[in-house]
Amino acid sequence: MRFFANAPFTAIFSVVLLLLAQGCDSVVERTEPSTAVSQEVALTDPNAIQGIRASMYDRFHTEEMSTDWLLGPAAIADNTYFRANQGRHQPLNVNDFRNGIASGADGRSAYNDFYNAINDANILINGIEEGALPEARANKLEAEGRFIRALVLHHAVRIYGYDPDGEGGVENPNSGLGSTFNLGVEIRTEPTTSVSDAAPVPRSPVPAVYDQILSDLDAAQSLFQNLPGDVREGSAFYPSEAAVEALRARVQLYNRSWQAADDAATEAISLANATFGSSLAPADSAGVRSIFDENNGNPEAIFTVDTDPQTESPGINEAISAYTTIQWLAQLPTQDLIDLYEPGDARLAGWYDPCFDEVNERVPEGCGAVNDAGFELKKYSSEQGVSRYADDYVHLRIGELKLIQAEARLNGATGNGSAAAALNTLRNARGVGDLNGPVTMQEILDERRRELVGEGHRFFDLKRLGRDIRKVQGRDDIPFSDPRVLDDLPPDQLDVNPELEQNPGYN
Repeated sequence: MRFFANAPFTAIFSVVLLLLAQGCDSVVERTEPSTAVSQEVALTDPNAIQGIRASMYDRFHTEEMSTDWLLGPAAIADNTYFRANQGRHQPLNVNDFRNGIASGADGRSAYNDFYNAINDANILINGIEEGALPEARANKLEAEGRFIRALVLHHAVRIYGYDPDGEGGVENPNSGLGSTFNLGVEIRTEPTTSVSDAAPVPRSPVPAVYDQILSDLDAAQSLFQNLPGDVREGSAFYPSEAAVEALRARVQLYNRSWQAADDAATEAISLANATFGSSLAPADSAGVRSIFDENNGNPEAIFTVDTDPQTESPGINEAISAYTTIQWLAQLPTQDLIDLYEPGDARLAGWYDPCFDEVNERVPEGCGAVNDAGFELKKYSSEQGVSRYADDYVHLRIGELKLIQAEARLNGATGNGSAAAALNTLRNARGVGDLNGPVTMQEILDERRRELVGEGHRFFDLKRLGRDIRKVQGRDDIPFSDPRVLDDLPPDQLDVNPELEQNPGYN
């Protein structure tokens, strides 16, 4: 029975803020606008339940859940750097203290955004009263909620905690304040609808958070598999069996469960092809560009957050396109990244162009100081309308899964092919030839830089391997033992939750 349990939660959230008017048609059926819905209606009324679903997806349109999530890991490492005097993500470039991927100099924090999304998911999982929806529909919403909870929990735990070491512990620094630290984030699995529901909860160890993530993915997969055909979705704008397996592959890669990662990636590729017709993009610049061109569809799509340019455009101060291609061009690819591409690589022509500000129709100053050709990163170009700064956000796709296969197989996964086969399949699809000789971890990391720039990976790839955070422009590397490798928890959360322990070095 899906009945509301009395549930603790640190921050104060309320179901009355359903934001029913914010859902986009491609994500949730349009409902009448409402700003005040009683708890009883929220649990039983189908429109209110749809509003919770719309709210959950719409969380991904905030700056913290889109631009910071996807571009921040490039800026804090060695993939992008600020142009001239541009301030967007400059604190990440220059190693400012207390300015990590989830926190900014203006005091803004993604922490509440993460747990707002998790709370929406918790309502879909545990807060729908039995009989409020047909059983199959309720099961589908629960499966979506479990997927989103797993996705956000994984993003949060890799920001605030160290990563698994494959032996039941975490990859700690050998020295320094974090050498024995193993805490992850709060695990919240029950819905919170009012102040009376709130209660302090401590952070769970990283392995326990991973157990929760994998448990959610197992439950989501079972629910999706048992849905009748008329309830299943055929769009990558929704969580699906393919998306669950793709996220499982990523999580198990971080977990250093190599065989599980390879098996999940292989299954996700098969499911995505069968469900959406997804496969590697054609091996030319137009093909790789289409992965991020909303007007032409994404041939590699597994899970993408859809954006309606009329209702969900984040605006110039928040949009990832404003940071990279439209008007401000604040974060540009480093020369170190550009130098990694080989002649004929379709990604170089498909994802990079000389800087140009389409809004003011001019070439901005300072691009050549970041990379020799003055390139901008074109993955996010607001094809749905430049004035709207609207892009869809690709979270899971085929290209990443080929890289997961390669890394898992390099580390011992068997039965699905070789590391070289997976890596060379991707390289061939990008217009370059096979690697010569055995695959190395450095070659995989270099390919991940070439392939996944601006998709939320580079900083985390270095961190999960226990490496220093590499900086190639303007600042020293951040040693893995440095407290800045972990974000600090927001002071307001520590104030309201005495059970929380701050990360090492921030007290």
